[in-house]
Amino acid sequence: MRRIWIVILSVVLTGLFFGSAERAVDKIQEARIAETAREMVVDNEWLVPHYNGELRLQKPPLTYWTTAASYKVFGVSEMSARIPSALFGLLTMALLLVWIKREVNLSAAANVVLVLATSFLGMRYLRSGEADVTLMFFISLACYAGFQLFESSSKRQVWLLMLALGLGFFTKGPAAIAIPLLTMVGYAYSAKQLQVLKAMANPVGLGIFIFSAFAWYAWILLMMPDVAQGFFSKQVDETFISGTHQQPVYWYLAHALEFFLPWSFLLIPAGIWCYKHRPLPKIIHFSIIWLTVVFVLLTFTVNKQTQYALLFLPPIAILVAYYLEVAIDKYYQYNRIIFWLLCVAALGVIVVATRKHGFSEVFALPGAWAWLLMLTLPLLLKKVLNVTALKTAVLIAAMLATFCYLFAEQYLTKDTEKDDIRVLMQSAANKSELYQAMPGNGSVSFYAGRAIKPLDGKKLQQMLTSQSELWLVSEDKHQPKLSNVQLHEEVSAGHWILWKLTPLP
Repeated sequence: MRRIWIVILSVVLTGLFFGSAERAVDKIQEARIAETAREMVVDNEWLVPHYNGELRLQKPPLTYWTTAASYKVFGVSEMSARIPSALFGLLTMALLLVWIKREVNLSAAANVVLVLATSFLGMRYLRSGEADVTLMFFISLACYAGFQLFESSSKRQVWLLMLALGLGFFTKGPAAIAIPLLTMVGYAYSAKQLQVLKAMANPVGLGIFIFSAFAWYAWILLMMPDVAQGFFSKQVDETFISGTHQQPVYWYLAHALEFFLPWSFLLIPAGIWCYKHRPLPKIIHFSIIWLTVVFVLLTFTVNKQTQYALLFLPPIAILVAYYLEVAIDKYYQYNRIIFWLLCVAALGVIVVATRKHGFSEVFALPGAWAWLLMLTLPLLLKKVLNVTALKTAVLIAAMLATFCYLFAEQYLTKDTEKDDIRVLMQSAANKSELYQAMPGNGSVSFYAGRAIKPLDGKKLQQMLTSQSELWLVSEDKHQPKLSNVQLHEEVSAGHWILWKLTPLP
């Protein structure tokens, strides 16, 4: 077990951390968490989150707390903001490794970890400081405890289930409760074990759930009832009623191929295999129901975003991993074709990058050694440690998937504009009366090292009646419309601009 974990980590840790420290905090979801956690640490105010200097109660604070804890240990930085996602990703992998080893075998368990860690969504969000990987872990933990409950009906499993449900809710809301419970109900019905569900009525377990999920909410409502109710109701409206990211019902199906690359090419043959080889192992039966529940809930939820699709990943990883372990005959031949095409894709990425940037830049030392190690170290460790339970073809596919993602991120899809706000805020470091245009962006405050409040044009004009000048950071699309105010462009970086505002004489 230890040796196979070493080989797996040689792939996984590369995917989690390679180049992560150099990427700027740019995405709005990541910036919100990074800046809210930074203000927690600086202000030493952990119970009441603030973002850009303003109260933020729309989301539960668990992810803010884990990120703030990372800052306390490692200091405030881009890497520190992303460490919690990496750690919860590793915990999810360890959980699935133990679970699938117990229910199938060690080889299938290794497959699960590699599929989860090297799929497109896994590579994207396990390297990003957002809340969705933490949510994925607690949903996976709740599903694990729920599955074990059908095997043993132990009180400890009930307590673990309730703790996972509570902390999942405390991470990002109701999905953490709905997905595991509906999966358990579906499995109990299909396996004719509905009586097992009665075990969840355990008083200690219910107490654990209520405390872990709602203690902070109760405290906030007690301390600031009027303000809190407004924030909470707004979040419910945006999530379930009005929606701020509405997409067609078929949106997740339309993007399934890209979301789970390269393993998405195996989804249809894996489904056909499972259908033709019933009855299936209990864990595969459970995972199919789990995947179905996620699909139905996310499809009919008003908001649809790429990061939500991360919740598909654990059951998909289990199904694909099982298929890779048991596939024979024409299925095995199909898998080989897919793996060879992945080799061609990796070569294509290298060729395109070389044509775009030149051979000397792409393969300049010492960077070239990093890419070479990425493609050889796992195979070398597998040989030296004599890890026979890990299929060589699956390991190579995982290595190539990691290489393609990181190589493309470095040379093909790297967006230099993501560094613009970091560059601009270096120029604004000594500006005391500094604000940002509405609606505000956490990256501005994060790179300023202090809370930069967002203001609309009306408020700015009022402030200029008593001050001779102000400084304003804005994006092109959020440039304020002001009257009786002179705007002097001081510094620009891409689509970000630092303005000097003075009243008209």
